[in-house]
Amino acid sequence: MPRPTETGLNTIRKTLADGTVRAYYYDRKTGKSLGTDRAKALDRIATPAAAASACTPGSIAALIATYRASAAWSKLAPGTRILYGRYLDLIRDEWGDLPVAGFRARFIEKIQDRYRDQPRKANLIVVVLRILMRRAVKLELIAASPIVKPDLLPTRARDQVWSRDDQAEFLDAAPERLRLAFALMLYTLQRPSDVLAMTRGQVMERDGRLFITLRQQKTGELVAAPVHRDLDPLMRARLADNAGGLLLVASPTGRPWSRRNFSRKWDATVRRLALRRARKLFGLGWTKEKVRAELAKQHRQRRDLRRTGVVRMAEAGVTTPQIAALGGWSIDYTQRIVDTYLPRRTEVALAGMLAWEANDAPASSTNVVRLASATPRPRAKGAKRG
Repeated sequence: MPRPTETGLNTIRKTLADGTVRAYYYDRKTGKSLGTDRAKALDRIATPAAAASACTPGSIAALIATYRASAAWSKLAPGTRILYGRYLDLIRDEWGDLPVAGFRARFIEKIQDRYRDQPRKANLIVVVLRILMRRAVKLELIAASPIVKPDLLPTRARDQVWSRDDQAEFLDAAPERLRLAFALMLYTLQRPSDVLAMTRGQVMERDGRLFITLRQQKTGELVAAPVHRDLDPLMRARLADNAGGLLLVASPTGRPWSRRNFSRKWDATVRRLALRRARKLFGLGWTKEKVRAELAKQHRQRRDLRRTGVVRMAEAGVTTPQIAALGGWSIDYTQRIVDTYLPRRTEVALAGMLAWEANDAPASSTNVVRLASATPRPRAKGAKRG
């Protein structure tokens, strides 16, 4: 007998290490996590209008509900809505009953102190609160925002990149769909959300070279990405396969991947790699603990592929404007990425030295800078000592 779905909740029960069973609730339509409290999950899944009417007028919870029902919210990219939604839920749970007019600038410092060991989380809370307060001013709930230019906590830029060995190992263990997704993220410099939305209709061929035309979900930038030599055979094999519908990277059912299911498939491949490493290192003596240790060493993520592509292009001597054209960024922003992730890499220094040696004038050339002689030259008559 099918489970009732009238609540809109999808319930997943997991057995914890101590043997207890915990229920996790998700929005059945979007797959969004709604926490472990069923009552709160039902409240969160309510329509924006219903949620707003259930809140105290003038409260932060009511402000959040009106924001989620606004045109500004609907215009956000799907990934941004998911990200902001997590922090809106956190803000509502923590400060939802507080009147908007009662929020003070000094609260920001308290929030940062509370999440100081999680600076990115603290900064996103402040960013979302700032959006809410600007909306409160627009709705005339307050005269001026108490959060104008808050000082954010310093965060360390993530600088992990995939080595070529890591790449080969992952592609060898991954199923066909993940291999194509991996290559598309690496060689087109696009986000996972943009890659999973790519269709056959976005692919064209000109003078024997395949191109992928897309408009990025987050920036709206129109990009025509030429297909890399190593991506080309994977792309042509996919185009020749009529199964799977219009999507280049479809789920096993032929439908678009949900973020959660794609992550699960990716993580399963990572676990399979960790098991392979443990067996190779320890033979028959491998254990679950040793597999977990290998998993801990796997610090590379899907989002690192975009950065890896930028680093490899820069190492190959590709110019910043050329990288920007492929990634869909402004030239200034692209240069900041290169400055952050490329400095002092040995490969860059070696490529520079090889280029220098290849283009430098021969030793017999007359364009030589004369080095200072060990024997001082005689001074001209009448010259003064320095």
